[in-house]
Amino acid sequence: MKKSLFIVLSILTLSCNNDETSNQSNNKDLKLVTGINLRQNFDDPPLKLGNPNVLVNNKFAIYPNPAQNMVSILAQDNVTDVWLVPATPEKIYQSVNFSSILTNNLFSEQSISSNSIISVNSQSSNNLMINLETLEKGYYKVFVKIDGVIYWDNLYKYDSQIDSSVQFTAINAFWN
Repeated sequence: MKKSLFIVLSILTLSCNNDETSNQSNNKDLKLVTGINLRQNFDDPPLKLGNPNVLVNNKFAIYPNPAQNMVSILAQDNVTDVWLVPATPEKIYQSVNFSSILTNNLFSEQSISSNSIISVNSQSSNNLMINLETLEKGYYKVFVKIDGVIYWDNLYKYDSQIDSSVQFTAINAFWN
C-alpha cells in the first residue's frame, strides 16, 4: 500500500512539473511582444507601454508606432536588411530586465528570415520606408541589420478602417 501511494504521489508531482513547464512562454521567444514603445515622429520621446522586449541600443528608431500603411526606420548607420515577423502580445515578463538578457546573437538571421513576412534586403541607407499595406493589423517584430549586427523593436500595425484614437485607447488598455 505504501509503495503504491508513493508511486501515485510521484506521478502527480511529475505531471504538475511538466504542466507548469509547458505553459510557460520563453522570454526570449522570437515572436513574443511584452510591450511596445510608441512614437509619432523620430524626435518624440517614446511612450513605453508594458515592458518591451526589444534590443535597439540607440542604433535605430521606428516611427510612427503604431503605424497604418508605412513605417520609417531611421538609423545612426546604414541598414542593410529589414525583416518583419508577426508576433503575439502577452502581458508577461513585466518585471524582467530585458537589457540584461537580450543579445545581438540571440536570433539567427536564418530563423528571422524564415519567420518573416516582409524582407527588405541588400540596402545601404540609414533612412528607410517600409510599406505595411499588405499586413493585417497586429503586432510585429521589426529586425534590422546594421553593420552586420541584428537589432529589433516591436511595432503595432493598425486597421485603417478604425479611428486611430480608438485604436490607441485599445492598445493602452491592453498594456495597462
